[in-house]
Amino acid sequence: MKERDESRTYVRREVRAGYRKELKKFISEGKGHYKCRFAELAYEMGDMYRKGIGGPVDTAKAYSYYLQAEYAMQLRLQVKRRSEDEAFLAKVRLALTKLRRKLGYGSEKLYCSTHPFVLYQALDEGHDLMVSFRPLKSGRIKIVGARIPKAGREESKNSRMLITYDRFHYCELRDFVITYAQNVQGLWFEGNEDCIRVDSITLTIDEMFGNRCEFYYRGKLVAYIFAEDYVVSSGRPRYMRF
Repeated sequence: MKERDESRTYVRREVRAGYRKELKKFISEGKGHYKCRFAELAYEMGDMYRKGIGGPVDTAKAYSYYLQAEYAMQLRLQVKRRSEDEAFLAKVRLALTKLRRKLGYGSEKLYCSTHPFVLYQALDEGHDLMVSFRPLKSGRIKIVGARIPKAGREESKNSRMLITYDRFHYCELRDFVITYAQNVQGLWFEGNEDCIRVDSITLTIDEMFGNRCEFYYRGKLVAYIFAEDYVVSSGRPRYMRF
């Protein structure tokens, strides 16, 4: 039994390694998205989390990976239509239909959470962000994060971030992400400029002010914000019809 569990864990590691390799191609190739196997690897990742292969079942993660597979396949079909790819897309959408019903996701146009999840996603691949804080008349703080490509990694300067909006049922390649901090109790950032470089974000709970989101660069605290929650809006409603 132990050997079988180790084998299944090894399979997850191998698929994840392939996924990350194809993701790098996918975000870097521009119009050549169809050349890589990112759609297939994203689907395999979704299957592993849906079935609990090599680890616990995580239906929400599975749904996100299936969304990535759908998006990648749609881009591939825009370049060249092939019957096998259309069949694959239909299979992905069937899986999405089942999981969406299971998760109870609706057709939200706004999504509110206690953490700025789009910024976490943008940093997930280890890239730095240039983050700006813009106070609005409503009292909210508009937080914009623009990706800074890594140097010396054979990466296209034109590559972008793959952001998955699971509650909005779509993915997209972005140069920047936006979220809005609500019920802000305090904001501090280093220096006189409201634009700072960030490589990691942590969230802690403060008994007096609420959620404290801390921004770091090379281990140094460069900004923090006390806010009750963060809102992301659907940039372009493209809901799947189920």
